[in-house]
Amino acid sequence: MAKKRVEEYYLMHKDIPVCLMEISEGGRLGNYKKNLSAQEHFPIGGRMNDMKFHEWWRDRAIPKTRNGAKTALQRLGYESTNSALVDNLALSLSDCYWIQPRGAGLKWSDVNLFTNDFVDTFGELTLNSDEVIDLRNRTQFNCAASQGELQKKWCIDASGKRYMIKGNYGESYQQSINELFATELHKKQGFLNYTPYHEVKITVQGGVEGLGCLSYDFCSENKEIISAWELLQTIKIRQNESYYYPLKRVCISMGIKEEEFDAFMDYEIMTDYLISNTDRHMNNIAVVRNPDTLEILGMAPIYDSGNSMFYNIPYEQMDEIHLDEINTHSFVMKEIKLLSYVKNRNAVDIERTEMDFSIYEKDLIERHIRIPKLKALYERKRMRLKAFQEGKDIWKQH
Repeated sequence: MAKKRVEEYYLMHKDIPVCLMEISEGGRLGNYKKNLSAQEHFPIGGRMNDMKFHEWWRDRAIPKTRNGAKTALQRLGYESTNSALVDNLALSLSDCYWIQPRGAGLKWSDVNLFTNDFVDTFGELTLNSDEVIDLRNRTQFNCAASQGELQKKWCIDASGKRYMIKGNYGESYQQSINELFATELHKKQGFLNYTPYHEVKITVQGGVEGLGCLSYDFCSENKEIISAWELLQTIKIRQNESYYYPLKRVCISMGIKEEEFDAFMDYEIMTDYLISNTDRHMNNIAVVRNPDTLEILGMAPIYDSGNSMFYNIPYEQMDEIHLDEINTHSFVMKEIKLLSYVKNRNAVDIERTEMDFSIYEKDLIERHIRIPKLKALYERKRMRLKAFQEGKDIWKQH
């Protein structure tokens, strides 16, 4: 059997080499050697040990489970999403890390996606899955890497701003509508640290015009994010321990004020509870960092709220939902238990949580029958949150 070719790459943080890595065909990371003079620029999530760094590298690739990923890889001639990652120099629109082939002589200004033009070919193929498009010859880069399983595509508008278009699972457009709904909720609350989502038309399977959503990139050459999951890789966590307090300890140790952390989490937990967002996992929470000074600038804006409002519950089962039994991917398994972490029960103005549900009429017409049930479930959530704000520990009653 022929031995797989191994090539050497520098992992770069902008123009600072942080380590020399051996990467085999297929994008698998082998041995690596740290640049000891730039240890503070080494990825936070990979510092504890070799295993953590290998996990950090694997997590950088587009997930294999993303809708349409397998077909897109075949059409583009890639062995794996890791192969695509290497071909794309591991560039991202979330941070300033990338890989430089040893001896290539490239600079950050030559390659970074914040200022250089690109076409997200992988996103084109997964979002518009019926169209065979290969735009690699139009750009120096094949795609812009992004996390998450949902179909996504990075684009550049006429003014040069970067934005992401997201699709939906299945036949419904509800996940995109949920992002618009959450945007309106934050707007009504007067809360500023969130990512606004906007309606956009997309081509869905069969060449039909459908509904997606877009959001502008809140990262830049001067601002990158570090996920909560990556931060948690820096400490040992006891088995079955909630991630909430370990994450809080790490954030405070990095310079975030305790009151800032508490205020952000109080608001996020309570609004997630209202819209029944079941997907606030540790890659959907992050902090913002200056990549040059390494100063932590604060909590990243709230993003990715699409897996909410019972989007995946069939209509026939909506009357059987037990609001105190909802499971979630977050600090703890039970959604209602998350409220026990809230310090300021008035972080959300309950009087400003009345919402217009006509936005859900943008979904497929056969799903309009869901709207009265969605509204009823949301109103029940509002009443529970009001009771919580009046001092009832509703998770204890449960």
